[in-house]
Amino acid sequence: MKTLFLIFHGRFPSEKAASIFTAENCASFSKSGWKVVLLVPRRLDRIKKDPFLYYSVSNNFSIKFLPVIDLFSFSKKIAFYISFITFSISTFFYLLFKVKKEDVIYSNETFPLFISPFKRTFYEMHDFPESNFWFYKILMKKVKWVLIHNEWKVNKAVDKLRVSRNKVLHQPNVVNIKMFDIKLSKEEARKKLNLPKDKKIIIYTGHLYGWKGTNILADSIEYLDDSFLFIFVGGTKDDIENFKKKYNRNVLFVGNKEHGEIPIWQKAADILVLPNTAKEKISKYYTSPMKLFEYMTSQRAIIASDIPSIREVVDDEMVYFVDPDDPLKLSKSIKDLILDVDLQSRISKNAYNHILSQTWDKRAKTITEFIN
Repeated sequence: MKTLFLIFHGRFPSEKAASIFTAENCASFSKSGWKVVLLVPRRLDRIKKDPFLYYSVSNNFSIKFLPVIDLFSFSKKIAFYISFITFSISTFFYLLFKVKKEDVIYSNETFPLFISPFKRTFYEMHDFPESNFWFYKILMKKVKWVLIHNEWKVNKAVDKLRVSRNKVLHQPNVVNIKMFDIKLSKEEARKKLNLPKDKKIIIYTGHLYGWKGTNILADSIEYLDDSFLFIFVGGTKDDIENFKKKYNRNVLFVGNKEHGEIPIWQKAADILVLPNTAKEKISKYYTSPMKLFEYMTSQRAIIASDIPSIREVVDDEMVYFVDPDDPLKLSKSIKDLILDVDLQSRISKNAYNHILSQTWDKRAKTITEFIN
């Protein structure tokens, strides 16, 4: 059996989307016939729980925690570079003694692939570089395969980084259908979570980063009456505290929840919101948001910012689009969609039917076929 060594420089497990993505990736590759070995740094602040239970994924891959210099408790910026370099070195020496000719090294981490002496390397491009094009041009020549999530980045990579189009696989993000397609009514979900039955509940799940537009969603609350309740599921302790200082009316910040609990929160919603900003390229062009795919599986109506990265995945028949970065327009969209139950039903069904074919297992199979 061929081995796929997947390299991830990040806390594992953790609450971050990249960590969730990694777990799903590993489990699906294993189902596609690979022996999967996940290489991660031995970070001190990783969540001390069983990763397979934490992410609700199959226990079908192995995890190797490699030595790293962890100084994150002192200085995050400097610590990142020290951690990244030492992890890359640890990865290099681990692979030097483990990799066989037919094996594949797969990662979205640039430096471990850059210094790798092996030919069968696969780079999954998550963002697009704003600088150091010389580095990425060399990397693109060095790796054998490149996966890119959306067409905008594919075209930019071919144009700016001189990557050969025949080594590029265009593959959007996907979702764990079984995890999010739970048989639970809105009323049952609210009872489980001890949420009010009589409120119009608007839910956002994920981090509270600025580029995700969460401040725009929170600002829209002031234009809506007390019959609405906004719930934010996720965010660091510091971010939550900062939001609580500014927003305290008709809003609930519940913090991070285990990934397997997120489907229940989404089922409790009347409307799910994806309020990404258009002011940052990572949001407007780079992302292929996992949250959107998870929302679509929940069979709840979605309001989303009208930006290219989201337009590439869905259309007006699947989500209710709103101009980005405008709290007043967002509040009006929420009021309009709440009143139109037929529209809620139609777009949520269209989104659900569209996403049924976008699974992790299918994604892994597509990648495996591309490699072969």
